Amino acid sequence: MSDRQRIVIAVVSATIAALLIGVFLQRSATAAERQQRALLRRYGSMTAQILVARKDLEPGTLLGGGDLKTQSWPVMLIPKGALLERDRGSITGKRITAWVAQGEPLVRKRVAAQVKRLDSLAAGLSAVTIATDAVHALGGEVSEGMRVTLMGTGSSGVVTALATDIEVLSSSKIARSDAGKSSGTSLLGTGMSSDISWVTLAVPTRVAAQILSSAQTGKLWLVLEQKGQR
Repeated sequence: MSDRQRIVIAVVSATIAALLIGVFLQRSATAAERQQRALLRRYGSMTAQILVARKDLEPGTLLGGGDLKTQSWPVMLIPKGALLERDRGSITGKRITAWVAQGEPLVRKRVAAQVKRLDSLAAGLSAVTIATDAVHALGGEVSEGMRVTLMGTGSSGVVTALATDIEVLSSSKIARSDAGKSSGTSLLGTGMSSDISWVTLAVPTRVAAQILSSAQTGKLWLVLEQKGQR
């Protein structure tokens, strides 16, 4: 066999191989397309309204109305645990526990299970923690949920009400159990301890800076006012 014949045979063989590969790829693509069309026919009309991130959400983000949007997704593509439009009310005001990218479905395991008290403050309020003691905090009787008046001294030295009807969110001492213990006789009485060291209050944001400034001087009092006619 001459070199010319060998070259012709090699070219013909390569051409046949290329044709076979092309036919194989075309058949594979056709099979994939048929499968895709079958899936679309089966599931394409089955969609659900799910919640996706309108923007990148960092861990700790407090969910509000502008953080999520509703999108219609094919049921077969929705990740497990994805939140639906009907779940929006139950997660508003809760915090994100992990990064959620823009356009990504929000799944339940990435949302804190409960709304913390500090997360549920009304508009216009800020949580402020101040150092105190039992003498200035109602003899140590201040506790979570009480509504008190916060009084302090201004630059003039006159005691005035800085904020009224404010809620005590938490304190370093919720309840006392001093029975059988004695710390001596004082303004608090025999056996009364004064281990309270801080309170967190829900104060109007407009006076938060003034309250913190007064707290630096150590001249703040929590006052429990009895409402009604005198």
